[in-house]
Amino acid sequence: MNIHTLSFSPTGTSKKVAQGIAQGTGYEHICHTDMTFQAPAAKAYGTSDLVIVAVPVYGGHVAPTAMQRMEGLQGNGALAVAVVVYGNRHYEHALEELADFLGTRGFRLIGAATFIGEHSYSTPATPIAVGRPDTEDMACAMRFGEGIARKLSSDHPDDIVDARQIEQPEQDAQVMMQFKQTVMGWMKDGMQMPSAPLVDEALCTHCDACAGLCPTGAAIGNKTDAGKCIKCCACVKGCPSGARSFPTPFAPLLAKNFSQRKENKFMI
Repeated sequence: MNIHTLSFSPTGTSKKVAQGIAQGTGYEHICHTDMTFQAPAAKAYGTSDLVIVAVPVYGGHVAPTAMQRMEGLQGNGALAVAVVVYGNRHYEHALEELADFLGTRGFRLIGAATFIGEHSYSTPATPIAVGRPDTEDMACAMRFGEGIARKLSSDHPDDIVDARQIEQPEQDAQVMMQFKQTVMGWMKDGMQMPSAPLVDEALCTHCDACAGLCPTGAAIGNKTDAGKCIKCCACVKGCPSGARSFPTPFAPLLAKNFSQRKENKFMI
């Protein structure tokens, strides 16, 4: 079996999880493909391949850019593992979306997982799952990989899983309701949300580190093309001078309501 990882990972969390899972399988030869900055070349996999796909969740859905980057893939009966990484609130429809996407392209889903990664909007002032995936998360990724390896060596390596049956994250119903009511109130009031990160001209050194971090080419020096920005905040987290910020009201709201540690879930 040939093991592949495929990740879209502007801030590195999805890639880290995918590689941890692959490492857990114990296979020596693993091909890693990072589609963060460009779509991989059109590729047709086959029945001797296992593809571990890890993508971030944006607003309860698979990051649209990740879906676009995978358009050229064909499974042709290859085995697949679907992994979504979310920022400690909820992944909502994302895992099912990814599983369906892979299924329509001829992959056979033999495993699925939801992992926690530091939220894109997390800052020192509004911490949301800071530092995750951490040591415990990576140990979980390894265990998941070990379980996949056991399945591959079993009598039924290609038994399909239903991603909709995965265990849901624990969440206080009242907290979730209050969160949704607040957001609905913002929408009703026509509250304007930032469309792209802001740049503090006094702090910007024009080093162009942001340009190298942006997966869509939206960030260039002290400018950001809002039409291209996907709000991943890779440029904010990676700015060496702290010149970039994304002052969204969602950050303090998420930090307030979703600070309790959620755990990763997987099924094989």
